[in-house]
Amino acid sequence: MKIIVGFFTTKPGKRADYLEAAREHLEKSRLDPDCLYIELVPMPDDPDRILLAEAFTSEEAHRRHEDTDHMRALWAVGPTLLSHVVIDNVISEQVQHIDERFG
Repeated sequence: MKIIVGFFTTKPGKRADYLEAAREHLEKSRLDPDCLYIELVPMPDDPDRILLAEAFTSEEAHRRHEDTDHMRALWAVGPTLLSHVVIDNVISEQVQHIDERFG
């Protein structure tokens, strides 16, 4: 499993623009059966900060994800809309994924 967590800081006032630019990427990524989840969450205490959280079944699955047209399109807008990116990658066979449903 590969888990990616991080923060994106947009250029001042560009958070909504970045989230809109990422919309198609998120929609297409969620169709990938190897993508367990992918989220970009606006941080309520900072108008230019976004939390990234994503998980894939494997490192190989994430590499395939990175080699898509929609990923390349999103990377292309990064220099225009982002000022800082911090990402942590966790790659492990020991990650326990729990998916419980209630009700």
